[in-house]
Amino acid sequence: MTRPPFAEFSSLAIRELTDWIGGNALWTERLSEVLADHFLPAAEQAGFDRQEAWEALGEFTGQVFGGALEDLCTRTYDDPPQNVVADFLRKRGLRLPPLAKSYLEALRDSVPGVYEAVAVQPGHGVTIRDLVIDGDPIDVIEVSGSRQMVQWDRFVARVVEHGGKRVLAGGVFPLATESSKAVMNQLGTALHALVEEPGVVAEAFRGKVTNVMREAAPKLARLRVAQILASLNRPLPKLVNRDGDPYEFVEARYLLKPGDRRNIIARLDAERRLQRTGARPAKWDWVAKASEHPSRASSAGEGYALDTHPDGDTGRVVLANLTLTGKQLELSVNSRRRLGSARALLETLVGGQIGEPEISIKSVEGAMARRGDKPAPRRQTVPKRVEREITKRYLDSYYRKWLDEKIPALDGKSPCEAARDVEGREQLVALLKELENREARRARDTGVGYNALWLWRELGIEHLRR
Repeated sequence: MTRPPFAEFSSLAIRELTDWIGGNALWTERLSEVLADHFLPAAEQAGFDRQEAWEALGEFTGQVFGGALEDLCTRTYDDPPQNVVADFLRKRGLRLPPLAKSYLEALRDSVPGVYEAVAVQPGHGVTIRDLVIDGDPIDVIEVSGSRQMVQWDRFVARVVEHGGKRVLAGGVFPLATESSKAVMNQLGTALHALVEEPGVVAEAFRGKVTNVMREAAPKLARLRVAQILASLNRPLPKLVNRDGDPYEFVEARYLLKPGDRRNIIARLDAERRLQRTGARPAKWDWVAKASEHPSRASSAGEGYALDTHPDGDTGRVVLANLTLTGKQLELSVNSRRRLGSARALLETLVGGQIGEPEISIKSVEGAMARRGDKPAPRRQTVPKRVEREITKRYLDSYYRKWLDEKIPALDGKSPCEAARDVEGREQLVALLKELENREARRARDTGVGYNALWLWRELGIEHLRR
C-alpha cells in the first residue's frame, strides 16, 4: 500500500521546520537542551558521556532526535518567541501547503501517550487503546509502523488529527514488557493524585492529565534511550544443555575403513537407542527418555537451557546426532562431557570399522562470529506446513498442561485458579496478552506461530480480551 496523501505533507512540514531551526540560533539552542534532557540522564546512568552515548545509539539517533523535536513543538517558553511552531508559521507559514501547516499545529497541541495495539492491519493502520485513560479503542493510520507491530504490542506515541484522519506522529517507540509496567505504575501514581484533588470537574481533569503526559515526555524518552543502550551492551545469555554443561558445538569425525559402510549402517539401524532420521545421507538420533536423564540445568545458574526433542515429544530427548557421508561418520553433540558418553556408545557398536576421530569444538560465540564472516550454507528445510503442524501439536499439549500448573507470575496460582478471582484475572489477562504477543511476533518473523485464542475460551475470560 502506498503512503496516504497527507503523509507527504507531514514529512514536508517536519523537513521544513528542521531546516529552519538549523538556521536559527535560539531554537537550535533550545532543541539541543531538549535533546540533552531526553537522552543524557539515561546515557550517564549507563556509563556514557554525551558523545559516546550519541555514537552508541547509531541508527537510533533519528528516533531520539525526532522525539526531542516533537517535544520542543509542544513547549511554551516564558521568553519570546514562546513556541517554535507558532514562530515558524508566523515567519514561514505562507510557504507551506495548508495540510503541512495543520499538521504542525496538531503536533503542537499533542501529548505523548502509552498505547496497546488491539489489532494490526500491516501496511495500513492499527487499532489502539490508551492505557493511561482507559477508553474505547480507536483506529489510526500508520503505514510503515504497522508492518513492524503485532497484536498487544505496547508503545509510546503521539496521536494527532491530520487530514480528517487520526495518525501517529513520527516518534513511535516500543516498550518492553517490564518497562511498560514501570511506566504505568509511575503515571498511575501521578494520575491518582489528580483524582483525589477535591472539586476537580471532568474538563479540568482532562487538562491536568494532558499536563502530566506532556511533562512526562522526557522521562518516556529516557526510558527508550535506556532500552536501546541496554540492548547494545547486553551480553549473550548463558546457554547450557540438559546436563547443566556449557552449550558448545562438538563434532567427532571418523574415517571409515574400506568396504565397511553397509555393515556400519546395519549395526546402527539395529541399535534400539538410535532412531533413523534420514536416508541420503543416512542419519540417526540417539534418543532417550527424559525421565532417565533428569535436567540439571537449574544448577548451572542463570541462563537458558536448550533441549532437542524428537517430533516435539517432551518425554524424550536427543542426546547426539550421527551422519554417514561418503567415507566419513560424523558424531555431533552439545558438550564435551556428552561427547564421552556418545563416543562410548558409537565405538562399542562399530569400533572395528572406524579409525580415530578428528574432534572440533566451537563455543556459541565462536560459531556466531564465524557465521557472520561467510554466507550461511544451503540446507534442506522442513516445509512450513509441516513445521506449523508440529508446532501446533506440541504447543496444544504444552498449554493444556499449563492450565493447571502453578505460575509464579500469577502469585503461585494456576491459570484455572487465577481465572476465578478478580486480581488473578487481571494478572492472567496480562500474561495471555504477553503470550499472544510473543507468538504473533514469531509468526511475523518466521511464518510459524500459534493461535492461543482457545486458552481465553477455556478459561472463561474471552470477554476480557479487548
